[in-house]
Amino acid sequence: MWIKLLFLVLTAVLVSRILRFVYVLGPHRTLHAHSPGPCRNIAPITSGAEGIALSKNGLAFLSSGYKTDDVTDERIRNAKGKIYTFDFNKPDDDASEMKIVGDVTLVAPHGISLWEGSKSIFIFVVNHGLSEDTVEIFKYNKTDTLTHLKTVRSPLFTSLNDVVAISDVSFYVTNDSSRRAGLLKIIELALLYPGASVVFYDGERGAKVVDRGTLFNGIAQSTDGRFVFVSHMLDQAIDIYQHEEDNSLSQIKTISLGSVPDNIFYDPVTGDLLVSCTIPFRYFQTTADYDLKGPSHLLQVKPSGGKDNPFETYRILEIFADDGNLLSSSSSAAIYKNQLLLGSVLEKAAYCRIIDWKE
Repeated sequence: MWIKLLFLVLTAVLVSRILRFVYVLGPHRTLHAHSPGPCRNIAPITSGAEGIALSKNGLAFLSSGYKTDDVTDERIRNAKGKIYTFDFNKPDDDASEMKIVGDVTLVAPHGISLWEGSKSIFIFVVNHGLSEDTVEIFKYNKTDTLTHLKTVRSPLFTSLNDVVAISDVSFYVTNDSSRRAGLLKIIELALLYPGASVVFYDGERGAKVVDRGTLFNGIAQSTDGRFVFVSHMLDQAIDIYQHEEDNSLSQIKTISLGSVPDNIFYDPVTGDLLVSCTIPFRYFQTTADYDLKGPSHLLQVKPSGGKDNPFETYRILEIFADDGNLLSSSSSAAIYKNQLLLGSVLEKAAYCRIIDWKE
């Protein structure tokens, strides 16, 4: 009898986890298109702008050419890894492809971040190589050239997703799983096994600072360095951490979104979070057929708490949504002087002038 009861309990737990995973995939969801102003696609980007990093003077760096083992459409699998720039100060111009100098190949660039010093900009890129995940560090030479400085490897880089730089040599990265690819990764995600983590790299070695998460994705830091934000896809939430002096992270809040978040942009002017969201079920359809478009939408999390704890209270607004024709399966965003830049996982990027920003 006890064996039968145990079997029933385990079966119930297993079924509930699978049903939760299917619910998060969102096959039931529908989005209705709206935008804060006129929008257009940015040439020549056609293979994704999975991540966006923004400099203080309005120069955006976009990672393009991301793909994973589950991608079957040859048009996506054959995409070349590239880094583009888009200048908000010249909004009518196309994006420019960066020339990469050094012994490195961006096979499938993913998350991207930058560290801006007094004279130099350093670019950090998550790169999915043929056999390992690494973080590549570049120096921007202001002539559409990135000079490769270093490849960072660590046994703690199990399945890298995003990166946020906190100096010219140090950074945090998210692992979305304890498995890099394959059937075991799929099983881990479907059963909600807590294999995700956040790793801090100090310039010499890595250390795990957040453990036992489920499908961590984007990561960002507040301008003053006090807070680190991590998107939690399966929980449809943003976890907020206090950045301690020893670079450990202490969780202080979770913000439920009601949608599956990808990357996070921290607005240095307002302190708002821009959270790119998608419908995973529709994204996976796109990986098999590039002509199938996935809906996109962008959430704005506006803090209204005090200085010491700004996200103690907050509002969440949807400021952009699309059926996939302008932007398919959104993954990233950045804002600069009433202008909005939007990236997608596998396809085009979009630029919008902000005219009607309702709050």
